[in-house]
Amino acid sequence: MPKVVRKPSFNFTDFATLVHLQTLFAMKFTDSFDLTSFQKRLLASPLLFLLIPLSWLYGASVWLRNRLYALGLFKVLTLPCRVISVGNIVVGGTGKTPAVIALAKHLKKEKVRVAILLRGYKRQSREKVTIVSDGERVCASLKESGDEAYMMAKHLSGIPIIVSRQRYQAGQVALKRFGVDVLLLDDGFQHRQLARDVDILTLSTKHPFGDPQRLLPAGTLREPPIALRRADIILLTHTDITHISPSAKEVVKALAPNALVLESIHQPMHVYPLVPKGEKKEVDFRSTVKVLEGKRILAVCGIGQPEAFVATLMRCSPKGVELLAYPDHHDYTEADMRQIGTAFQAAAADLIVTTQKDEQKLADLVAQQELPIVVLEIALVITEAIEKFTEMLLSAH
Repeated sequence: MPKVVRKPSFNFTDFATLVHLQTLFAMKFTDSFDLTSFQKRLLASPLLFLLIPLSWLYGASVWLRNRLYALGLFKVLTLPCRVISVGNIVVGGTGKTPAVIALAKHLKKEKVRVAILLRGYKRQSREKVTIVSDGERVCASLKESGDEAYMMAKHLSGIPIIVSRQRYQAGQVALKRFGVDVLLLDDGFQHRQLARDVDILTLSTKHPFGDPQRLLPAGTLREPPIALRRADIILLTHTDITHISPSAKEVVKALAPNALVLESIHQPMHVYPLVPKGEKKEVDFRSTVKVLEGKRILAVCGIGQPEAFVATLMRCSPKGVELLAYPDHHDYTEADMRQIGTAFQAAAADLIVTTQKDEQKLADLVAQQELPIVVLEIALVITEAIEKFTEMLLSAH
């Protein structure tokens, strides 16, 4: 429902493998269903205290796994190209995907051949490696790709998109088939098996260290804040919407003294009509966000931070915004569409605005344009030190 608003002999190799498997289990647990929404229910329950010992256990396994990588006891695989990772330490809603898209476009503009590698969250495919886009056309379905990968494939031209849990194998495919210069890892901060040249971390300015600031499953942290020291670049997101105090920024810099800490905004760019699945036409026009001025808007989304979506819409000067938020990565149903229609009428709205992440899932259910649904296109914009940022991305390239 949406929310309206022992072995007899146990050697070191066995132990290291167990630690690795424990952490992988926790990471795959986040792949199996909508952890963000699940946690919001758990964290509001009186049974929260039962989860705290599990957080201690999870934290110990994360620390030990990272330590074993630092000591070289876990093998790190290296690809013969530049690898840039974009990730986070908090579950959901840090602006990671817009950052990957912005970074890919920026590298392409710099005449760099780039491909994006994703794990393919919630995808339904038995293929170990799936090419979602070859840069020219979309080669896989939404179910085969996963939300973010399919959305990127639809809106990024000239950039191959590949999904696989095994990033090393996916990288080999990208190098062999597309001859790329740079590989971008989406959600790669915890995927330490593949060596990277640059680690970029996205932090939400609202809750940079989670809400509450505890490790999974009693909080939303995937790693403790000290993990920031592994980052080369830290992007503070939504700085135009949620003010970050100088002291908070100094805390980030203190945790990662060698990292380049930059502020970024989510800039609303265009809106375009939702194209129903039955229609073969592509979006052939985009309007400026000025069309939202003075309008009553029903915002519909299934993302990690729906409040940030509303705040971005408010920058477009609407008359008002009502929010109908579904769980992150939500698969819409016919019942949901009826609910959206009812909410649209109850709000006396002029338009329904959704995100590019939700676009295709809603389009699959709209046989014809029964409701005035438009998609808001946003872009992550780094507001400072772009030259230094570019230099760090391309140094030794």
